[in-house]
Amino acid sequence: MDKVDLKGDRDDAVNFPELPALAQSVHAMRMQPANTAVALRVLCIDDCEDDVFLIIETLRAGGYEPEYRRVCRRADIVAAFATEKWDLVISDYSMPQLNGLDALGLVRDCSPDVPFVLVSGAVAQQIAVAAMAAGAGDYIMKDDTTRLVPAVRRELAEAEGRRARHLAEANLSASEALLNSVVNTAADGIMVIDETGRLEFVNAAVERMFGWRPLELIGRNFDSLLVPRSKAQGNSPSSGLDMNNLAQSVGVGREVKAKRRDETLFPMELTLGEMRVDGKIKYACIMRDVSERKSAEERIHQLAHYDKLTGLPNRALFSQLLEQALAEAKYSKKHVAVLFIDLDRFKLINDSLSHDAGDAVLKQVARRLTESQLKRNTIARFGGDEFVVLMRDCNIPTDAAEEAQRLLTAIAQPMPLEGQEYHLTASIGISASPSDGENAQTMLKNADIAMYRAKEHGKNNYQFYSAQMNLHSFERLVLERFLRHALEQDEFRVFYQPKIDLVSGRLTGMEALLRWMHPGMGMISPVKFIPLAEETGLIVPIGAWVLKAACAQNKIWADQGLARLRVAVNLSARQFAQDDLHATILNVLEETGLDPELLELEITESVTMDNPEHAAELLRKLKALGIKLAIDDFGTGYSSLSYLKRFPIDNVKIDRSFIKDIPHDGDDVAITQAVIAMAHSLGLKVIAEGVESEEHVTFLRDHRCEEAQGYLFGAPMSAADFTDLIAKCGSGVLPRAASIPKY
Repeated sequence: MDKVDLKGDRDDAVNFPELPALAQSVHAMRMQPANTAVALRVLCIDDCEDDVFLIIETLRAGGYEPEYRRVCRRADIVAAFATEKWDLVISDYSMPQLNGLDALGLVRDCSPDVPFVLVSGAVAQQIAVAAMAAGAGDYIMKDDTTRLVPAVRRELAEAEGRRARHLAEANLSASEALLNSVVNTAADGIMVIDETGRLEFVNAAVERMFGWRPLELIGRNFDSLLVPRSKAQGNSPSSGLDMNNLAQSVGVGREVKAKRRDETLFPMELTLGEMRVDGKIKYACIMRDVSERKSAEERIHQLAHYDKLTGLPNRALFSQLLEQALAEAKYSKKHVAVLFIDLDRFKLINDSLSHDAGDAVLKQVARRLTESQLKRNTIARFGGDEFVVLMRDCNIPTDAAEEAQRLLTAIAQPMPLEGQEYHLTASIGISASPSDGENAQTMLKNADIAMYRAKEHGKNNYQFYSAQMNLHSFERLVLERFLRHALEQDEFRVFYQPKIDLVSGRLTGMEALLRWMHPGMGMISPVKFIPLAEETGLIVPIGAWVLKAACAQNKIWADQGLARLRVAVNLSARQFAQDDLHATILNVLEETGLDPELLELEITESVTMDNPEHAAELLRKLKALGIKLAIDDFGTGYSSLSYLKRFPIDNVKIDRSFIKDIPHDGDDVAITQAVIAMAHSLGLKVIAEGVESEEHVTFLRDHRCEEAQGYLFGAPMSAADFTDLIAKCGSGVLPRAASIPKY
């Protein structure tokens, strides 16, 4: 850790042809005559003293007299803030012991308002967006620091503005002269309006924001700067701000649409504070242009909900729209249909031509399907060559059959590609509510089953789903009868799949997975019996058994001194809805003696959406016990990470469907990067499911995903085999799957 006051003179008359461009630019700036230098205390978070020297010289050349300290370790950052005050923090992004986002988090914990600027080499755009979203003031490239001094000036001015704004809010009864001197240094716009909404004072930031000079704004009504919601609602702005009753809006932050002098519109955050001046009620209005933040949010939303190649909704958004349509149909007694489309022999185009040619075909198919749709229908791409259509308010089977035939005809038209004409066909499966399902997952599953039946019938046709396609009614009854006796006859087994730390490669825990070993039918796939258990309610006692068995086994491992690992157990939607779930989990922990810190409970994101208040209360109780909480299969439902902020979640598990095609699928790459960055911004750890290749490991490690599980590290295995695994690897690196038994 270095503390340096750079005040020595240098020979300004000498050229340094051997210096890099950055140093030459700094030297050139220093040759310029300077006004009185401004003292500046700078904390530099960087592992390279040479880079820090050039940054300090750039600041000196820009009119500052910096006193700085260089640190590059977490403890030194905390110590620096504990002993001294700093005007500015400048941080590199890539360092051996931490990165820029880690440094930003530490700085914000120590001093929330100190300006923070990243000065680093090239990083991914998502990282820069994440840094700005987390509170970084700017991102400067090391090979071009011409923006550094203006950025520092702006950040220092904004920091001063924040301090001035806090002072103004704490002294609303102060004189107008003091108010003017304070608010005119603020970066945010500040207005004073009377009870009728007439403007009495505006600061310089308002002039920059709206393009009007202060004298042109004084006397105008505030609502003339806001966009009306609609003509039918008069001049009520989009936020619902009532200019006739401003008192009801005091202290309530809201977002409105505002318009500049040139009639361009922009989003603005607005907060009103009430004060009294000479016995009269006035309102201090603090506003901020949030255009850049909204653009970043819209881009992240686009990546998360739309297919990058075709621009169509993706699986996550389609599932949300389907759930909404099913809810409306249930209320209105109307039908919803899902058409699952899979192109026939599409792989031949990719294999015989190229992936670029395949992408061109997918774009043409998407355009044809879109052009052939009714306005009330929605079409989405699920990835690969799979498209799905949602039909609302339709007649079954007539409308669905006509639509399917129209789609087959559109796809079958000659398709120009690289100077040649190609012919494609498709297979379509159809499911309809309520007979084929009353939720999105079931509807999509049954439409998918029907689509495969269409392929079995020779392709280039459509098939409606029927119960016989999934499981014959007699087989279902037999399976249900067996399932009801499986628990009492000790036919269930708990298998364990290892989870590893992506940085060290060490074993960190395991997920408990249910398996059914029937004496006559052998191993029965969970895909067959878990949905049946959910439907019949048997999942509640079965789930309780799994929880107890997993906790008891983990206690045995801990007592044997093999390892203190955290076991993850899934909670089904039925279990989560039970009123006695908290008591059940508490009893299991007491009976088995397992430390609650060695238990992690996984729930799907849809579980928390059904009854958010109940979910939040229950999760807080479980968290209070010391249990870790995770959202499983994130991205397959229709929640968002920002929505999850209300729940005490520790970990987010990225669904295997987003992992399997990285790093080759651009959409999955973008979504995975965005989820990791946003999860980290909320303080959540990220676990990737379905890791099956070294490419997956490299990508996830490079993007700071903490943990992973998948067949690369081991398939689900019996307790005995997992015991051998623990004993074999100890505290060392977990071997790859070649030495691990598979089931």
